[in-house]
Amino acid sequence: MLQAHKAQQEAERAERLKAGKPWADTGKVFTKKDGSWVHPETFSDVFREILATTDLPPINLRDLRHGAAALVKAGGGDLHDAKVKLRHSTIVLTSDTYMELFEEYEDELTERAAAVVPRAGKATEQPGE
Repeated sequence: MLQAHKAQQEAERAERLKAGKPWADTGKVFTKKDGSWVHPETFSDVFREILATTDLPPINLRDLRHGAAALVKAGGGDLHDAKVKLRHSTIVLTSDTYMELFEEYEDELTERAAAVVPRAGKATEQPGE
């Protein structure tokens, strides 16, 4: 669907430029008809309108990002994987936002890592030694 949207956007861009109309090359996937930036609240408004037509629980658009982070964790990913998937600019942003979600995963990882470290057992004396 995104590829089809991008193709449509490119066609609109070409038509506008051919007609001598301006095109704002923002590099964004979702733009106004002239390519200019769309305020994020516009997407939230549309999302709320769509949600109102369903019997889904009330969530906001931002919750979908949190859900995506939870899916990364559930799939065995770590904070870096979440950073990449959510396209955060720094791991600090991901950590500040989602560390609580990943703490359980980190604890499990630490326990698994500790389990593979060989342990020296107490030397037992053999009778007659």
